[in-house]
Amino acid sequence: MSEPGDQAPPLAPWLARARDALLRQRGHAWLLQGPSGLGQYELALALASAWLCEQPGPQGACGHCASCHAIRVRTHADLCVLMPEVAMHELGWPLDEKAQSEIDDKKRKPSREIRVEAMRDAVGFAQRTSARGRGKVVLVYPAERMNAISANALLKTLEEPAGDVRFVLASEAAWQLLPTIARQQDFIGDKSDIEGWRVGLRKFDLTYARRELIRFGYDLKLLPRQLALLATGRARFINVGRN
Repeated sequence: MSEPGDQAPPLAPWLARARDALLRQRGHAWLLQGPSGLGQYELALALASAWLCEQPGPQGACGHCASCHAIRVRTHADLCVLMPEVAMHELGWPLDEKAQSEIDDKKRKPSREIRVEAMRDAVGFAQRTSARGRGKVVLVYPAERMNAISANALLKTLEEPAGDVRFVLASEAAWQLLPTIARQQDFIGDKSDIEGWRVGLRKFDLTYARRELIRFGYDLKLLPRQLALLATGRARFINVGRN
C-alpha cells in the first residue's frame, strides 16, 4: 500500500515534459494514455495538483501550500479520485465510510472496477461549489475499469460540465473505453506525434493517419471522428511516452 509522504516524488523526465506542455493548454477533459508502467496516474495527479495549487508555476504545483499538502495527505475537498477499490487501497486513497464499512464487515470484497455508486457521487461532486475557490478536479484511473453503466453516468457531465470542474482520465488501454467517453477528451503525449498526424492530414494521406492511429491503439471505427477532430485542431492525440 502506498503511503502519502511529506513531499511528492519528482516526475520522470518524460512525464514532466508532458505536464509542462499540458499546463500551457486549455481544456476541461483530458485522457492520458500509454502502455502500462509509463506513469499515467502520476501525471494525472501532477496535473490535478497544479490545477488546484494556490501558487502554481510553469512546472506545476508549488508543493508547499495548503492545497498541495491536502492532496498529499489525501484530504483535498476539491479533488475527487475515482478508482477501483483495490487500486484506492494500493495508492493510499481512503474509501467513503459506507464502502469501507461494507468491506470491513465482509459484506463484499473490494471492487476491481470503478463502482457505479462512486461514479454517481463524482457527478454530484462536479455539480457542487468549489470549497477552496480554485475549481474542482475529477481524476479517473484506470479509466478502462469503468463499466458501461459507470461510463454512461459520467458522460453527461463530460459533455456539459457544471461550473469550474476539470476531468483527467488516465488509461493503459484507452481502446477499451466507450467511444462516447473517448470523444469527449483531449489526448496527450509528445509533440512529434501530433505534428506527424497533422502533416499526414495536410497531405490528405489518410493511409498514414490510419497507420498512426492503429500504432497507438485507437479504434478504427472512430477513424472519421478522430480525423475530423485532428483536422480542426480540437483534439490533441498525444500519448504518454519516454522519448
